[in-house]
This record gives sequence, structure tokens and C-alpha cells, in this order.
Amino acid sequence: MAGRSSRLKSGSGAETVDSANSLYIALKRSEAMPTKYDVVKQTKAPISTVIDYYSHPENLPKVHPDFVKDVKIISRDGNTVKLEQQMEMMGRKLKAVNTMTWDSANNRFVVNTLDGDGKGSKITMELKQIPSGTEMHYWAEMEFGAIGFFIKGRAKDSFLKVADEDAKALDAM
Repeated sequence: MAGRSSRLKSGSGAETVDSANSLYIALKRSEAMPTKYDVVKQTKAPISTVIDYYSHPENLPKVHPDFVKDVKIISRDGNTVKLEQQMEMMGRKLKAVNTMTWDSANNRFVVNTLDGDGKGSKITMELKQIPSGTEMHYWAEMEFGAIGFFIKGRAKDSFLKVADEDAKALDAM
């Protein structure tokens, strides 16, 4: 398309073609690079309660009803849970198959999206005992593909809301 704009005469829409090229390039770049989020929350709950909380992803729809609509456990094998998760964001229904692994040596959960919306995404939740309870450090590397260009802000808002809801639910335990 870049070659095409050079053949257009001034005032004949070359600016529109250049804008379309810029949008296309931005979309292609967003497909290749994950969107990264990083947030730290604290809860009064002891680390053992936090570990138990995250070990039961089937409870996510109760804690995050605006985002997580359904979770089905496919299998449990040692410290790894394979699950199917149905979510909703911006009126769009999303579905993903994830594995969630508890790494006890490093006090962290790692969630990898194997299939569906966000395939290739990774969320890490690292836990640290502190005098007032537990610190929860969330890192996300989200793969949104072409729609990432449009939903990055809304996705970040959802990510922060989920972290806030986790902290509030844990404080209430």
C-alpha cells in the first residue's frame, strides 16, 4: 500500500492511505508484542489462606462476576490445574484453556493460556509473607492479537479490578 500512496496526486486521498498504513503497521506490531501489566496488592490474609484461595480457580466466577462467567476444571495433576475459562469483556464473550501451576519453591502461581482467546498469554502471581499479611505481585504478559490495539486500556482496567477484588475477598476471609 505504501507504493500506492506515492502514485496518488496531492489532495486525492494520499493522507487517508497513509493513515490506513499507519494503523495497519500499529496493528501488526501489537500482534507481535505482548501487552504487559504489573501490579502489587496486599491483604491481611496469611499466605496459607492466599495459596488456598488461588488453588481453587473454580471459585473465580463468584469473586469476579463481571469478568469471569464460568470455570470448568479439566484436570488436576499434582500442582497443576488445567481449566477452561469463559469470560466477558466489552460485551465480547471470551473462552480460553489455561494451565495454572503452583511453584512452591518460589511461592508463585503461573497461569499459561494454551488455547482460545489470549493464547500464549502468561500471568504470574508471586506471594510474599509480610508482617501485615501477604503481598501479591501480579505480572501479566497478554497476547491480544489484532484486537489488542483497541482493548489494551480496557484489559488493563479489568486486570486491576481483578487484583482489587482478590485483595478484598482475601481480606474478608
